[in-house]
Amino acid sequence: MSKVIFKCILVTIVMTASCVVITNAIREAVHMSDGPTRVIAILCPLLITPPVIYLCLRQSEKLRQALTDLNRIMQELETTNVRLFEASLRDNMTGLLNRETFFERMEALRRQGPGSLLIVDADHFKKINDNHGHHTGDAALIAIAQCISRCIGEDDCAGRIGGEEFAIFLATADETEVRGVAECIRAEVCSHALKSAEGAEVPLSVSIGGVAGVAAGTVKEHFRTADRRLYDAKRRGRNCVSVRSPVKNIA
Repeated sequence: MSKVIFKCILVTIVMTASCVVITNAIREAVHMSDGPTRVIAILCPLLITPPVIYLCLRQSEKLRQALTDLNRIMQELETTNVRLFEASLRDNMTGLLNRETFFERMEALRRQGPGSLLIVDADHFKKINDNHGHHTGDAALIAIAQCISRCIGEDDCAGRIGGEEFAIFLATADETEVRGVAECIRAEVCSHALKSAEGAEVPLSVSIGGVAGVAAGTVKEHFRTADRRLYDAKRRGRNCVSVRSPVKNIA
């Protein structure tokens, strides 16, 4: 790029100098008394001019192409930077938000309006890993993440917060709506046909605990409450939902 610019500057200088020389030569030739000398003095500058103009135009085209290429590279770099930034916010396996980003997003969203929290935990996940291998375990986590994404709305967010555990922020404080989303996720996961590498069917289910209405209090407090509801769902036999409002959680 710098070489092209240097050449263009050099050609511009040569072109300018040539114009001065040509103009002076023609001016001197006009005053010459000798006919042949006058003709030669006029023709020589005119013969030199076309190659100089061609060289200048050629370098201008190279500069234009170089600027076009530079603009394309800058756009590609900007796109790549955006993609890398987005990737840094997400869990590599599931594509959901990573733990840190989810907590930051939830803290910001719950200040903007009503919201609720769900914690989703894969049932018997260790048994899936032990009996069918980690590849099947990874496939189970990806399937659960996909089921979550299908059941939540555009104003909601979900993240993988550790191991086989997921968290969801719902942009509603209505307990019925929150329970409905949780049941949607539970049913989607339960109906998913997961198979091992050997082709064996692998039962898949989740337990979900949640708190409807998280405007007051701290995120840490709401996670403790949702965790209690999650363990309540586990005690009830797994593959079920336990959601309460903050008032009911006090008891």
